[in-house]
Amino acid sequence: MSHSTTGSLRKLQFVDPVAFTPHFSWKKASPAQSQEQVFCERVSLPAVADKFATPTYLYSSAAIDDAYREFQEGLRGIHHTICFAVKSNGNLSILQRLAKLGSGFDIVSGGELRLLQRIGVPGDRIVFSGVGKSREEIREALNYSISGQDGRPGILLFNAESEAELEILAEEAARVVEKGGKPPEAAIRVNPDVLAGGHPHIATGRHEHKFGMDWKEAKRLYLMHGDSKWIRWAGLSAHIGSQITTLEPFRLAVRRLVGYVKELQSQGIGLRYLDVGGGLGVRYADQKPPKRSEYSKLIKDLVRGSDVEVLLEPGRAITAQAGVLLTRVVYTKTNRGKRFVIVDGAMNDLLRPSLYGAIHPITKLTRDTAERNAKRQRADVVGPVCETGDCFLHDWPVGEVQTGNLLAIWCAGAYGMVLASNYNARCRPAEVLVEGDTFRLIRRRETQEDLERADVVDQKQVSRTA
Repeated sequence: MSHSTTGSLRKLQFVDPVAFTPHFSWKKASPAQSQEQVFCERVSLPAVADKFATPTYLYSSAAIDDAYREFQEGLRGIHHTICFAVKSNGNLSILQRLAKLGSGFDIVSGGELRLLQRIGVPGDRIVFSGVGKSREEIREALNYSISGQDGRPGILLFNAESEAELEILAEEAARVVEKGGKPPEAAIRVNPDVLAGGHPHIATGRHEHKFGMDWKEAKRLYLMHGDSKWIRWAGLSAHIGSQITTLEPFRLAVRRLVGYVKELQSQGIGLRYLDVGGGLGVRYADQKPPKRSEYSKLIKDLVRGSDVEVLLEPGRAITAQAGVLLTRVVYTKTNRGKRFVIVDGAMNDLLRPSLYGAIHPITKLTRDTAERNAKRQRADVVGPVCETGDCFLHDWPVGEVQTGNLLAIWCAGAYGMVLASNYNARCRPAEVLVEGDTFRLIRRRETQEDLERADVVDQKQVSRTA
């Protein structure tokens, strides 16, 4: 099943993600019980839903740790830094956990920079990407520091995506250098013109996409600023897309990038970093993506001998399968033979199905032995938001469900909570982290007071133009 706008209209076959999602399993809560429940590590998912209500995001710490370490092991033998893509999951506890594992971070906004500052991530573990960095965000990154930090302020690398942005970076850097600071290390994000990505909205590596620059133009800027006093060329960057489920696009892109590095080296521009981005896909339903180890080995083999440190920016591949969205059935109904299961989660909680036509399998959290192989009734699983597009899955074999039943929407650990909104004045869900046989709240559910806090209703506070 591809992530396409038409994917959700095809006849979908049932899959049980427990079969391919690490650290999730079916178990009996006690020998005396006849029903099985879904467990994350050693924690019952129904127990979490009962304690924190629904909808609630739940993550496996073990799944996150294992995914990160698999990338690390695969790249062993070459200089590298894994820079987790903060845009995929920005929960502070998860970022902090990754930081303790040694992860660097890829950011795309000043807000993400401040998240990392709050948990004490050193600047030399931060790469700043993004096509629309403001002058203020660039200035903030140039002066980034944390309490107790040794050495100069700033970050590891700026990935510039246009000539105009590079000019702003040089202007702001000049202020730092003139005050005795060091020039920031910079790279240009190039488009290797490789078609990849599981949906048109997440393909980013072609010349028609807004990201990066053509190599010819990028090379001109590298040479033009080769002796700049304000910036120091340190890398070359690319990111060709997301949810890529074959190795060939990566092979083609990285080969081109290595060639670009050698071109620059031949003209006196030596680089320390090759930022190959991220994009490795995961299995949501019936996809067959490469293993993290296979992907890492490919990157390692392609860059070996290039005398650069690899920066790798996985996000989805670390957290997607580590998370589920817990939701509860509110109503069921049938219209002229069409069956609907209405749940308390909605498109404002998990946007990917509405935005991309993404397939996130849905299962009950409890089952009788007889249900394992029983024929499952089909239904549209929908939320309460006032949009026809508020549908998680069309004609999905969810089985027999009733009001009050708990469901899991699977593989929701990436681009889930970070895309959540307050549409229909709905409060965003809670987030919970499982650690072995314990679980804890890592973000409380929003309240109506949170929702209204930023609104200004005092009509006396007005402004007029001159």
